Amino acid sequence: MSSPLNLQIAGLLTLFPLAVLAITAKLQRNLQFWLFLAAAIAGASGIFAQTISNGWEAGLSANLWASCAVSLIAFAALSLVNTEAYKLAALLLPYLLLLALLALLFASFSEPTPVIASAGWFRAHVVLAVASYAVLTLGAISGLAVLLQERVLKKRQSASWAEVALPPLLVAEELQIKLLLWAAIFMAAALASGFANTFMETGAWPALTHKVLLSILAFVVLVILLVAHRVTGLRGRRAARWVLAGYLLLTLGYPGVKFVKDVLIG
Repeated sequence: MSSPLNLQIAGLLTLFPLAVLAITAKLQRNLQFWLFLAAAIAGASGIFAQTISNGWEAGLSANLWASCAVSLIAFAALSLVNTEAYKLAALLLPYLLLLALLALLFASFSEPTPVIASAGWFRAHVVLAVASYAVLTLGAISGLAVLLQERVLKKRQSASWAEVALPPLLVAEELQIKLLLWAAIFMAAALASGFANTFMETGAWPALTHKVLLSILAFVVLVILLVAHRVTGLRGRRAARWVLAGYLLLTLGYPGVKFVKDVLIG
């Protein structure tokens, strides 16, 4: 069932402390950072758990909250293994605030929970799909950080906001490629589980709907980028643009299609 508006507003507010510190370049990887991040994860995850309490809800609002929750969890894991990754919050948290605000605005547009014959496959597909989108979100944020840092270096600006608030260029490039690799792995598993779920339910392969086609195109873009990076050493601004293109395709195929169905058509 859909989460109450007061719960969604509370979830939105839990994102603000971390976002303000990150945007003002005052964020540090200390106890305060972990406490604010834990509060943000609890807020978004609580709403996500509420929306799936009676089964997966396929509406736009539920999917946006799922993206926020899993993106924050992935960001926490990344910040644990990389001491500079926490600076991605300067771009990630404003973006997640926007997603949460859209989820709140479109909370009244709710698509009924679909009846799935092979529930196990469907649950696996949902988890993998949300995880792939969350990891690719971090990859796109890293790509945007690369673009901003390269712009600073090109203009030879000192003590700029990007230089202070964002990870160093080499770190952002390294994070971008590693996140893309994990996103491609999750996307491959999500596509495979989705095909398997449809085949087990209907006995036929899924039709090439807008969602399926855009997801496949996004996966192809990621694979091409990873191969190009491996073979030619593609990196920097050119690689970041490929990343953002792949993320745009997946966004059109994931929340974009749900926006059309729930809001424009529904």
